[in-house]
Amino acid sequence: MASNTDSTSTAEAPIPYYSQGLRARFQIDGIRAEQAKLETSGKFADIGYEVEEDKYLARSAARVKAGNLPTAVPAGWPTELKGPLVWTSDSFPDEKDYVYTLTDEDKTELLDALEYFKDQGLDGHKVTKATFPLPKLGKILSGIRDDIYEGKGFSVVRGLNPDDYELPDLTIIYLGISSYIAQVRGKQDQRGSMLIHVIKKGDPESTTFDEQYSEDKPFHTDTVTDTLCLFTQSLAASGGRSVLASAYTVYNELAATRPDLIHTLAAPDWPFDTYGRDPAYYKRALMFHHDNRIITSFSRRLLVGHLPFEPRSAGIPGLTEAQAEALDAVHFIARKHEIKPRMEKGDLRFINNMALLHRREAFENDNSAGISRHLVRIWLHNDEGYCWNLPGPLRLAWARVFEDEEDKNRGEHWDLEPVRNKLGKITNIGGSCD
Repeated sequence: MASNTDSTSTAEAPIPYYSQGLRARFQIDGIRAEQAKLETSGKFADIGYEVEEDKYLARSAARVKAGNLPTAVPAGWPTELKGPLVWTSDSFPDEKDYVYTLTDEDKTELLDALEYFKDQGLDGHKVTKATFPLPKLGKILSGIRDDIYEGKGFSVVRGLNPDDYELPDLTIIYLGISSYIAQVRGKQDQRGSMLIHVIKKGDPESTTFDEQYSEDKPFHTDTVTDTLCLFTQSLAASGGRSVLASAYTVYNELAATRPDLIHTLAAPDWPFDTYGRDPAYYKRALMFHHDNRIITSFSRRLLVGHLPFEPRSAGIPGLTEAQAEALDAVHFIARKHEIKPRMEKGDLRFINNMALLHRREAFENDNSAGISRHLVRIWLHNDEGYCWNLPGPLRLAWARVFEDEEDKNRGEHWDLEPVRNKLGKITNIGGSCD
């Protein structure tokens, strides 16, 4: 594995966001030149990371009153989506509709697979379906995979007890299970972190950060993965559930009530901040109609920043009034139709990141009792034909995360525990996407 080197010197040029190979393969420099011709300047919308309903309602009312908005969805786009991805808050009255609980036989099979894997003498992250054989459970997991990509879009595998295993063995087991959903794992940040620990920092100097970090978060996707996997290593003292909503249901409501906002979401002019890298930002749509599917992909932080800790980079475009309204509309419609699945320690949660939105509710830890929320995030890509066909801008994003081995500015780090500095303070935690 590549070592973690310090590349933060102000004397150095910005780190390239794309490798030379990706620049050539996707003709990025030519695309950037064309986008530069369309740059706009002037006053941008007043919108931040925290969603403000009063501002949203006022902005929406003003734009509707001004009129001259499209009254139909973009040409060729569906007027209504149907199928298992169209669901709402009351669609799953029984959690058995989306939770599979491991049996004793399943757990025995997992231990057999763990022993088989360790006998191969492989590094822990080399776990695949072939190196972690699950003859019976594997068939059930393959059915869950089908439900992720072709069904309702999410599932929970329950029944692992993290306290029953040494950490290296636990990691192999949850990676082994996840490989039956999708077995290619992606780099989640510039460093090349393959496992991101979603956790508060927990030291006195980070109190303000932790307070903001544990607040409610707005709806988003993880930007660059077809399946988002979250392993629940431990739970908060209260709150902290992962909340889900269907982007298909959001689309249908927009198509019926505000089709102009679909035009806005589909326009390839949304400016994504790369936070100090080169280029300083890139542009693409948030919503795509491709291969008879609707794909939604965005991170609010990359579009508006996250004050006070991650302000938007200076000198790059902000959002227009139409974009600000569309971004908030997606959030508030999703809130109307969201579900809040119960969480248990040891849960493995799989989410179709192309079709579902997620957010996290506020939570509180109890440090005096040693109770703190700790999730491990994995970005998964299914290379066996289950990942949906992707439009060009997303093919580029996926290639950067899952394929680009020549990028010398990114290592590959499998951190079984949160990364800490020499003083023992946690330095790398799960925030928004790269």
